[in-house]
Amino acid sequence: LDGQFTVESDSCKYTDDAIIADYSYETTIVEGNTVKPSALKMQFKTERKVGKTGVMLVGLGGNNGCTCVAGAIANKLGLTWETKEGTQKSNYWGSLLLASTVKLGNDRQGNSVYTPMSNMLPLLNPNDIVWG
Repeated sequence: LDGQFTVESDSCKYTDDAIIADYSYETTIVEGNTVKPSALKMQFKTERKVGKTGVMLVGLGGNNGCTCVAGAIANKLGLTWETKEGTQKSNYWGSLLLASTVKLGNDRQGNSVYTPMSNMLPLLNPNDIVWG
C-alpha cells in the first residue's frame, strides 16, 4: 500500500487538525485464586500537522553524533559516491520508520497488504530536522 490511508471505524475519527482514536486495553487482574477481567479505556489524539523539530546533540565530536548528523545531511542533499561496485546513493535503509513495513491486513483475495511504517502516523521527514 503506497501513501497515506484512512481507517473506517467507529473508534477512529479524523478532524482537520487531528486523528482521534478510542482504545480499550483489556487485561486480567489476578488476586489469589480469583481472575478478574479488566478494561482500561483510553483516547489518543495525534496532531496531523508535524511541527518544526530541532535536535541538539551533546558531544557532537564523538562517533555516534557525527555519524547521525552526517547521514541525515547526506540524505537531505542526495549525495552520491563512486565505489568499485558503481555509484552509491545515500538512503534511509537503516531507519526503522522509513525502511520497515507493517502488515495492515488482507485484501479480498486473502493476500497480505503491507505499508511502510512511516504511513501509519504523521511523521517528521528526517530531511526536515534542524540540527544544532
